[in-house]
Formats: sequence, C-alpha cells, structure tokens
Amino acid sequence: MKLFLEDPHLFEYYSLVVVLLLLFGATFLIEKIKPWRQWTGIGLIVLPVLYFFILLDAHLVNIPYTDDFNLLETVQKLRNADSFTGMLKALFEQVNQHRFGFERIVMLIMFVLTGTVNIKTQIIIGDLFMLGIGWLLYLSFKKEGIAWYWFIPVPYILFNLVYFENAYWGIAALQNTPLIFFAMLTAYGLARADEKGFRIGLIAALLTTFTSGSGLLAWIVGMIILAFQKRFKNLFVWIAASAAVLLFYFFFDYQFVSSPGEKVWNHPFFNAIFVMAFWGNALYLDVRHPLVPVFHKDMIACVVLGAGITFIFAVWALRILLARKPVWSDWFLLGTMMFVMGTGAMFVISRPINNYVMYGGTVFSRRYMIFGVVLVAACYVCTVIVLKNFKSWKKLVAVVAMLFFVGLNFVSYFTSIVSIRKLHDDLVIDSYFWKNYKTFLTIGDLFTDIPFWNHPTRMRDLIIGLESDGITDFYQFYDMPAQEDLIRQTASGKPFSGTFDAQSQYRNGESNLPAKYFKFSVTPEKVQEGTFYIVLESDRNTIVLPAVPEANTVSDFLQKASYYSNNYQYSLYKAKLPEGKYRAWIMSRGASRKWESTATGKQVLFY
Repeated sequence: MKLFLEDPHLFEYYSLVVVLLLLFGATFLIEKIKPWRQWTGIGLIVLPVLYFFILLDAHLVNIPYTDDFNLLETVQKLRNADSFTGMLKALFEQVNQHRFGFERIVMLIMFVLTGTVNIKTQIIIGDLFMLGIGWLLYLSFKKEGIAWYWFIPVPYILFNLVYFENAYWGIAALQNTPLIFFAMLTAYGLARADEKGFRIGLIAALLTTFTSGSGLLAWIVGMIILAFQKRFKNLFVWIAASAAVLLFYFFFDYQFVSSPGEKVWNHPFFNAIFVMAFWGNALYLDVRHPLVPVFHKDMIACVVLGAGITFIFAVWALRILLARKPVWSDWFLLGTMMFVMGTGAMFVISRPINNYVMYGGTVFSRRYMIFGVVLVAACYVCTVIVLKNFKSWKKLVAVVAMLFFVGLNFVSYFTSIVSIRKLHDDLVIDSYFWKNYKTFLTIGDLFTDIPFWNHPTRMRDLIIGLESDGITDFYQFYDMPAQEDLIRQTASGKPFSGTFDAQSQYRNGESNLPAKYFKFSVTPEKVQEGTFYIVLESDRNTIVLPAVPEANTVSDFLQKASYYSNNYQYSLYKAKLPEGKYRAWIMSRGASRKWESTATGKQVLFY
C-alpha cells in the first residue's frame, strides 16, 4: 500500500464517505432503496477503519523512534538475565512512573517467534486495540436494544489522525491504546456483575496497571463500581489484590520521582480549566500553538467540549444513583469515563500550570488526544442511551454527532497526513545521521543530541548490540555514500531544474523562547517519483534533509482532486544543524535507481 505514501487518495476517501452518507440517508426517504440501508451502513462503518489502516501501512517503517530504544534495550536485558529476579527487574524496569510490563512481553514474544522486533508490526498490534474499544462501545447499544446503525458515527471519531503521534509511534501505540482497552475491559467485566466478569475485570486491571502508570486508576474505578453494586465479598478480594499489586509496583526495584515544581492547588481555577481542556482535547488541531497572551480558538473549543463532557458524566452518574437497578451499560460507561477523565486529572496533577491553558505553549503532546477521542465516543453512546425513548431528540443527536465526527475526521486527515509523511521521511534518513554524525534527525533540539541523555556510549553500544543480535535492522534504508564522499560520488554535473529557496525567521521553540527557524523550499519543474533530498554541503559536513511535499490549499485540493502540491519543503530550528556556509544540492534517484545530485547554484549561510 506504499502507493498511498505518494498520494493518500484523500479526495477519493472524502467522496466515498459523502456518497455513502447520502445513500444511507436516502434509504429513510425512498422506500424502494430501503434494502440498501444495511450495506451502506456497513460501508460507512468499515470505510474509516479501512482507510486508517491503509494509511498506517503506507507510512510506517520498521525504525525505532525515541523511547522505542528503551524497550528494545529491555529485550536485550531479558535475553541476558542470569536469574529470575534479574528477569523480573528487566521486565518491570521503571521508566519515569511507569512499568511497561505488557509492552515488553509483546516485544519479547515477537522476538521469540520471529527472531526480531518489528516496530511496524508492534505499532499495528497496538492500533488494533482500537477495534476492541469500538466493539465494547457497540456492545452498549446492543445491550440496550438500540439499532446497530446508531453506532455508525463512532468509527469516524475513533479512527482518524487527531492522535497521529500515538497511532504512528511504537511505544505510544503499544501503550495508550491497549491501556484504554484494558481499562474498558475492566469496567466491562465488573459491569457483568457475575463471577466470570469479576475474573475478567481482575485480569484486565492487572494488564492495565503494567501498561502505563495511569493504569493504577483501574483499581480505584473497580472499587467504586463494586461498592455501588454492593458486591462486598468481591470488593474485599479486589482491595486485597490491589494492595498486593501496589506493594509490588512501588517497592520492587522502584525509585520515587518527586515533582518540585508548581502544585495543582496553587492555581485551582487555571488547572480546573486545564483538565477540561484535556477532556476535550479531541478538538486540539494540528497547528502551532505559540505561547501568546491571546486565546487560541481551538483550545477554547477544547475547554467548552470538556465542560460538555463534564455535564454528560454528571448526568450519567446521577442517572445511576437514581436508577432502581442499573444495568450493564450503566456501569461499563461509567467506568470508562471515570478512567479516561481520571487519567486527565492525573496528567494535570503531574503538570500543573499557573495561567490560562488557552494561551498555548507546549501543554499537550498529540499522543494524549487518543484519550479525548475515546471520551467523546463514550459520551455520544451515553447520550443516545439516555435519549433512546425520545426518538426525535435521539435522531437529532445522531445527525449532529455524524456531522461533527465526520467533519473532525476530514479535518484531521487534511491537516495531519503531511505530518505523518514527514515522520516517515525523517525516520528513513535517521540511519544516515547516526552512521555519519552519531545523532538523529528525529531526536533532540541540538545537532549533537542523542537518546539516553547524551550518554557517551550507551546508544552506540545498544545499536551495535541490536544489529548483531538481529533484533532490529536499523540500517535497512542506508544506501548513500559516507557524508564526506556524498557529493563527489553522486554529483551529475547537471544543474537542478526547478527553484530552491531558503528563508529564516524567529519563532518560539519547545521551551517557548524565540529561536532562529529555517525553511528550505523546492519546486521541481518535473513531477518527482519517490522521496528526494535537499543536500547542504559545507567544507566539514554534508547534511541530507528529506524534501517533504506540501499539501494543496483547500481550493486547489477540491479543484485538482489531489492532496499534495508540487512544492516541497523542510523546516527546522537552527540549533539542529551545525553552523557553516553550505552549497545547496538536490539529490534523487536517477534512471538507474542510483543517487544523483544536481546543483541548485544557491548557497545557505547557516548562522
């Protein structure tokens, strides 16, 4: 499916969704086509899932990214453990406040079965848990006797690029998506109110705990559900099991991490707004959010959506308290919302702020948006169930949700496909940077930064060990000459046919301080086949940067029915490259599939 890398066929996807929606709606108005309802409805459910995974397959590469190296190091430690205690220490090794037991077990099983750890397979395994999340939400409709087509809007909020960082990053995909699924499975089991369900909940809570630090919330959620269900015998066992797990978690080879900064209670108003923004972060757009004394519109929308979610949760909880006999869906959805909202509360407690979150800055990482989309989906299910006896209101909610979810789905793909393309191209060239400069393009703020806090030998020894043991194939894309010979061996003697430009400006960096920012732009005269590169050659260094295609404007996208334009660019902060005077080249594969460099005739002063 690599053909979706060069052309994501987004216009075709949009068109299919719109056509199916119109046909599905027409089945309620035209009696003759009523038999089409089932198949158009199924098509509407399957299409966003299928497109999500086709794009996933096209843009993923089997190359580790940042914290993936930490888990790969664990596989080595597990293989070399000389005792049962040593194996346990490696399996449950602490990373910040987390113990990634589940992720390490998956990677170890992969290594035992295949002799290697495939990061692409690991990501797909993690993202497949979203199907489980969708299935559990669908069961809520089924248990309530609500027709299946009310579920149609849900895949559009679950399968999109709002949370692309989580979906396309190895450790994040195998952490957050299974985390939410296991937490929901815990609520599912306990909601059954039988012994089999209790055992399911117990096992799922254990998996949730050792998937991420916030998984400890599953035990609290379970206590609340069991207490309100008045299942005191099961509650006693649950408390005993949670105590045993907590003792192991915090007292087996664990070092407590203190947070010396701000406390959440110092600014309760700002942090109350912050937590609502987290709950509503499904509306956090893939655009820059510099720290400025003006509210960002999408962040206002996040807070408003979070307030709406708070209202729906309060209504749902009150409904359970007033119900004579709450049913399975009541407990399940309550547990789901409590866990996701509790995760948001934990996030804010660990990172409190002292101002309005709407001012922007580096408050959110895109991997946390997965919690927001699942929470919105759960709230939609809750709303439909509450209104199931009010047909007109229920239809209105479904129509509004469909338009909202499809709209957000469309916007996420239009704004973020180029982001996953950039990540793909950066990872492909990472081996060049490591081989020649012992650094990565994808990691760090400085040219010399390397993982593991710039340890002088740890990363070097890890990659050597991983390669020699066959655990990874880090250099699979490295087929270029060494940096000192790159231009000499690839220069074609021809000038570049097209335009090249370099511009700089000051913009806020990760620390919210202004820093010099460079943008290199390329427009070839001929359509390019495959990825090509911007090469910056100085007397000391030869830097290779991927030319990432730019998305068309909305009007050009609609007129040309094509996502990418013929303009390419690469942008980065000055600190990411060494200073110098560079000659600019464009390198691409020639007719013989060998690398050829053409001179632009331009020079770049990088100071």
